Amino acid sequence: MKGFYDDVRPPSNAARAAIAELPFSEERYFAAIGAPGGTGETGYSLLERQWLRPTLELNGLWGGYEGPGTKTVIPSLARAKITCRLVPGQEPKAVTAAIARHLREHCPPCVTLEIHSDDGHGSKAYAIPEDHPGLLLAERVLKEVYGKPSLRVRMGATIPIGLIFREALGAETVFFSFSTADEDYHAPNEFFRLQRLTDGLKAWIRYWELLGQEGLRRPVE
Repeated sequence: MKGFYDDVRPPSNAARAAIAELPFSEERYFAAIGAPGGTGETGYSLLERQWLRPTLELNGLWGGYEGPGTKTVIPSLARAKITCRLVPGQEPKAVTAAIARHLREHCPPCVTLEIHSDDGHGSKAYAIPEDHPGLLLAERVLKEVYGKPSLRVRMGATIPIGLIFREALGAETVFFSFSTADEDYHAPNEFFRLQRLTDGLKAWIRYWELLGQEGLRRPVE
């Protein structure tokens, strides 16, 4: 789509290398979610597409007769709901304009196209710097709690407060939580292991303890 990727910053080689080293199997992933496979932007792995690249989702399609049985009448109206997860560098309004332009350019002349954009809910992306000392401290604490080095992953989410803290306070945000992907957060069957409460309390106490003792210091190269 013309214009969609214009302001996307390419991921660092270090970020891509860290993802490639993770013990992740696409086959097991698709089997766990009951999907036969996946597709997406060429040149990027599944995790890179999920964590480092922007997305465009059709999360709602409806129109015409939807009940059981056959129906030969052609519907006069169809709707689609589109959302996007952006990455650093992209501007919500510019992305919205690129999508609208693409739809209008490819709309058949016999079809009337109406686009309703909810610009009030758009937000630029936030990502903590890869070498931020607060992030490095979190990795150190996790190693103490679990007795082995932590694995660095990325997570696409809808949490615009991180960018607000940076712009208003000049502060970065460390998201330090203990829910794991297999606990199906936000799903109807979401659950939370009780052990995570103990792990989280222990880790947070240690995080604040080290933060108070040592502050945030970048490692010496």
